[in-house]
Amino acid sequence: MTWELLILLAALTYGSRAFALALVPRVPARLRTVLDRVPPALFAGLAAHSISLPGQGLVETPILVGALGAAAVAPRRSLPLCLLAGVATYLVWGLVA
Repeated sequence: MTWELLILLAALTYGSRAFALALVPRVPARLRTVLDRVPPALFAGLAAHSISLPGQGLVETPILVGALGAAAVAPRRSLPLCLLAGVATYLVWGLVA
């Protein structure tokens, strides 16, 4: 990757965000309610995909334990806390087992 490409990608990314903030009208309340429910569903799908292997079943036990640790703190709605809990339970399982 060249510096020119990196600068172009950064300009496109930040430019599109600024455009959306400045010129796109506010989303109606009913649509906003639906959009607010999308991220949890996406993360649940990503989590389910990450603990299964196509054609083989579930991943190894330490990974499942880490996923359960992250899921246990998910109601707190904090991604850093979920990451920390998942890594901590994964490491503790590795020490115990």
